[in-house]
Amino acid sequence: MIESVQIATNRYAPPGAQAVNMYRVDGGGMLTLGQLMGAVCIRAGMNKEAQSVNKMNSMNNNVEDLKTAAEYLDQIANNSVSNWTTVRDFLRNTLGMTSAEAPDSLDTSYNGRFKVINAMKNHLEVLTRQAQEDMIDVQSLISQRDVAFTTGTSLVKSTGGSQNNIAANL
Repeated sequence: MIESVQIATNRYAPPGAQAVNMYRVDGGGMLTLGQLMGAVCIRAGMNKEAQSVNKMNSMNNNVEDLKTAAEYLDQIANNSVSNWTTVRDFLRNTLGMTSAEAPDSLDTSYNGRFKVINAMKNHLEVLTRQAQEDMIDVQSLISQRDVAFTTGTSLVKSTGGSQNNIAANL
């Protein structure tokens, strides 16, 4: 992989051919400008791919949190919570509810449960909005990745026969 932004330039003239600028990236061989740009595009695409994978993993965690929250919401609504401490800790630590919203002990009256359910609803709306924003972010990252790879591929094709040089220097 290209690990550095240090680029050196040399002028190279093969026998009987026109001189071209060649670029050396730390740890890599000599590249034409097209090859260098192709390598940069491919690396940018790889970075966008990694970012999209991280965002998708985060989204999977949010989906699991939403499933758990739905289960706990059902238990609270039906007054069937078997372990309030576990539910309370989830509400506070995962959903970000305050101790006033998720008290130390659950008031099992209708009004007490309704108060917790209403607070959960507000926090779940935030989590749902975040999930929607994450989906838009993933779509954007994937689009950026595709543009980078397409640009890199086009540059590699236009430089002709340089695929091996770029692959060796990534």
